[in-house]
Amino acid sequence: MFENTNWKAVSAEIMGTFFLVFFGVSSLTNNAGVVSEGDGTLHILIGLTTLTLTLFVLVHILGPVSGCHLNPVITIPTYLSDKMDRDTTVAYIGGQIIGACLGFYLFDLINPGTSNSILDGDSALLLAAMVGTTFFVTSLLTSQDPGSIAATLFIVSSTAFGDVNPGVSLGNMIATDVEFMFFGIVGSLIGCIVGWGIKENIIDQ
Repeated sequence: MFENTNWKAVSAEIMGTFFLVFFGVSSLTNNAGVVSEGDGTLHILIGLTTLTLTLFVLVHILGPVSGCHLNPVITIPTYLSDKMDRDTTVAYIGGQIIGACLGFYLFDLINPGTSNSILDGDSALLLAAMVGTTFFVTSLLTSQDPGSIAATLFIVSSTAFGDVNPGVSLGNMIATDVEFMFFGIVGSLIGCIVGWGIKENIIDQ
């Protein structure tokens, strides 16, 4: 079983579903849950836009690798149309479930507004910067399409997950004497290596 399964494609499904949940779905649910007089619609619009752009970026960078299903309701009809074998179908769906679980778990772990958040501020900042920079670097190393780049910047900045530019952070610290964001800088540097590794080992064929 799974002898002919393309594990790079399965890994892309795991990673893609993780990012879709971590940035897109979580942003939508968080913004939809905001009760604020006068700007509730704006929060929902931001959440929907972030979700849509996250999917746009992922299709752009992962489509050539796995087809960027990220959803069993795409994988199952593909199998029924004889465009995918049974083992790969099972692996894709399993990967999508794993990616979704990881996305929700990690989001809850580092988000102070959730009941499962157990990390202190420094650890949460490091992890958030790492995930944000991983997504940012993976996207920009894969595609130079202006639309994809703009969408990536919107996603990372609108969700406030990670300072993805340690050079800017250091410049801000030196020029304005702000507090040294050591953990954010370290997280973004780790994220850039992880993003490069994803590009080299999963996306590149």
